[in-house]
Amino acid sequence: PEQIGSAIVHGDYRIGNMIIRDGRMAALLDWELCTLGDPLADLGYLLNNWIEPGDRGAEGNPTGVGGFPGRDHVLAVYEERTGRDLSRINYYRAFSHWRLGAIAQGVYKRYLVGAMGRNRDFDLEKYKLGIHQRAESALRFLTN
Repeated sequence: PEQIGSAIVHGDYRIGNMIIRDGRMAALLDWELCTLGDPLADLGYLLNNWIEPGDRGAEGNPTGVGGFPGRDHVLAVYEERTGRDLSRINYYRAFSHWRLGAIAQGVYKRYLVGAMGRNRDFDLEKYKLGIHQRAESALRFLTN
């Protein structure tokens, strides 16, 4: 879709990088991936990391244990406060999966050529499967 504007994009915008106080974000940490870009890229990434109870991967994820609003509520509040059209948000969710898959592919290749050292606990086949799952998720968001 056409870019809605340019803003500082965090690049790793998720609850694990937030300090929450009294139910509100007090600080956002981990800025080394920031750049200028479409702010909906951060929203797509946030939604992909906003796991709801019952979702795959819910255990161990802060939003997966309950007590947090759902993704639909996050979208509604964002749309209300920014006035932005979110009808193409699935594009940004697909982009987020593609981006992480591309990064993971680079890490995978470095493991294959021995540039990552030796880590006997690292399951290379499971990591490879995760890359394929990212690609499949990206395609699913683009076709829905």
